[in-house]
Amino acid sequence: MYFRTEGVVLSRRNFGEADRILTIFTRDHGKLTALAKGVRRPKSRKGGHVEIGNWCKLFIARGKNIDLLTEVETKKAFGITDFTATKANKIYHLLELVESLTEIKQKNPGVFILLVRFLKKIATGEDFNLVSLVFKVKLLSTLGFFSAKNLKDSVAKSIFVTIENEDFDIIKEKFNFKESAYLKLLSFLDSMIENLTQTKLKTSRFLR
Repeated sequence: MYFRTEGVVLSRRNFGEADRILTIFTRDHGKLTALAKGVRRPKSRKGGHVEIGNWCKLFIARGKNIDLLTEVETKKAFGITDFTATKANKIYHLLELVESLTEIKQKNPGVFILLVRFLKKIATGEDFNLVSLVFKVKLLSTLGFFSAKNLKDSVAKSIFVTIENEDFDIIKEKFNFKESAYLKLLSFLDSMIENLTQTKLKTSRFLR
């Protein structure tokens, strides 16, 4: 069985002499792993398309133990275009959040749309404190892990209800947080995420 979809490469690891196993969050099938054969060879036509952070069109064959990536075409190379280490760390942070909070083959197109939308905001240079804050709230809410209505603190509740329900541009106009406020809000969300996943966020230390 074959299927076409699109997805963002969340992570990868080497396998065998020339292959890689990719973790991809797809629009139609949620998070999945796929074997990309031969992509580490210098002459591989697929190699440049499966970089971390790439948004790709994919053609995948279902396998008994692991799916096989047969065709791939880059739509947007978020991890490579106008590359800087600072921008890459921001991108990898969003990818880590999605990978750590989602389960394999649980379809959630809302998460895919959210991820692509906010990778675009990093690419266009939006303030990353705000991008990170809004993305985390909306990701947790989309996955059913968070509802601002359940918060007891009235000030925090007001802030998070707005972030949870409004578009980014409206949030951007409404709030002008100081650095200390961002750190407090992001620390709260990061602690929640680490409690949910029972793991430390590896990319957080590169953002400070």
